[in-house]
Amino acid sequence: MAGLYLHIPFCQQACSYCDFYFSTRLQRVDDFVDAMELRIHQAGRSRWGSTPFKTLYFGGGTPSLLSLKHVERLLLAVDQAFKTDFQEITLELNPENSSKEYLEGLASLGITRLSVGIQSLQPHILTFMHRAHDQEGALRCLEQLVASPFERWSADLIIANPGQTMEDVIADVRLLAGFEPPHISAYVLMLEERTRLEKQVALGRIQMPEGDIVADQMQAAQSILMQHGYFRYEVSSFARGGLQNRAIHNSRYWDHQPYLGLGPSAHSLWWDGTVENASATRWHEVKDLRQWMAVVHDNAADLNVVHDNAAHHAEYEKEFQQELEHLDAVSLAEERIMMALRTSEGISFNELADRYHVSFVEAHHQHIQQWIAHEWAVPGLVNHVKFTDRGLDRADALLLDLLTIPLKSHRLDVAESLPRESDKINA
Repeated sequence: MAGLYLHIPFCQQACSYCDFYFSTRLQRVDDFVDAMELRIHQAGRSRWGSTPFKTLYFGGGTPSLLSLKHVERLLLAVDQAFKTDFQEITLELNPENSSKEYLEGLASLGITRLSVGIQSLQPHILTFMHRAHDQEGALRCLEQLVASPFERWSADLIIANPGQTMEDVIADVRLLAGFEPPHISAYVLMLEERTRLEKQVALGRIQMPEGDIVADQMQAAQSILMQHGYFRYEVSSFARGGLQNRAIHNSRYWDHQPYLGLGPSAHSLWWDGTVENASATRWHEVKDLRQWMAVVHDNAADLNVVHDNAAHHAEYEKEFQQELEHLDAVSLAEERIMMALRTSEGISFNELADRYHVSFVEAHHQHIQQWIAHEWAVPGLVNHVKFTDRGLDRADALLLDLLTIPLKSHRLDVAESLPRESDKINA
């Protein structure tokens, strides 16, 4: 089972912190949708055509710059090109594009979940971020979502911005939680290369907040969200009322399920996840809109090629692939450990043995015991490790330290001698 990601690379303007690929040439949206329809059908003629897809995600960029007709065309192309049984179809929404009619139209087309980029509800923070919406637009969008047909939607907040006070964070989180979004993502602002923010920091015009300020603001946000009934199931992800409101598409990334990304800069991971094939391939598509569209149209004739000519389709798929990376079992296992321990579920040692043919060594177990002693990991588990909330707060640093120790590669039959994760010991 796989996830499908469609990158819609258009934005009204550039946010100060964002390093995603985008274009402000909105006059090219129609041409892009034409090309994306072709690209979807091309990918459907490859090995992905026989892969069942369980989730679809319209990301960007700003997917809500698409008209309802655009969305309808792309959904139809996906349905024609792939085997689909979607549990979730998400579209990212910007507040400035929201309206009662647009939301109702998306729901009628089959979109099941929206992810709205609120980022902040403080006017001066929105100005710093160079967002296209203001506070009034954000609040109006939230009111529209509450009244919309969507039972599942998410709102994003960015915390620890330069100039953002603890009072700003508390006001943002309380105000947003009052609208009772089924899901909230609360991210710490990251300084990314080749962004307006990075240039300003390099010139000394802006100073990023100190680490203790970042930690205090994030902890305050988490505390308020938990008081409002949100469950923290990943470092930055909070579901109201439980896991039924989690982001299914994102969870597939964390679970190391295969995913196909179509569109300029979109990333893909091909791995069948079997014991016999404990390796994977990852790549991204061309990171330039004009070049990407040219490759799509250059290969348009291949839609007439017989579907079962696998070698031919594999060859033209290579034209879209940049920075192709082959991941062996150990590299995959390290990624899985990193992603799994950022979630509330943690990682099973048996999964490492069964799926990746690796295991922890004594030095890893010593680290885990230290985590338990500091109340960073849950005690009383055999053959399983997961962080407490305190551990999730410092997960990146703890994992970086843990993964400096090489994993032990071994044969599958090692797994048979390991205790199963259902076994418990009394704490």
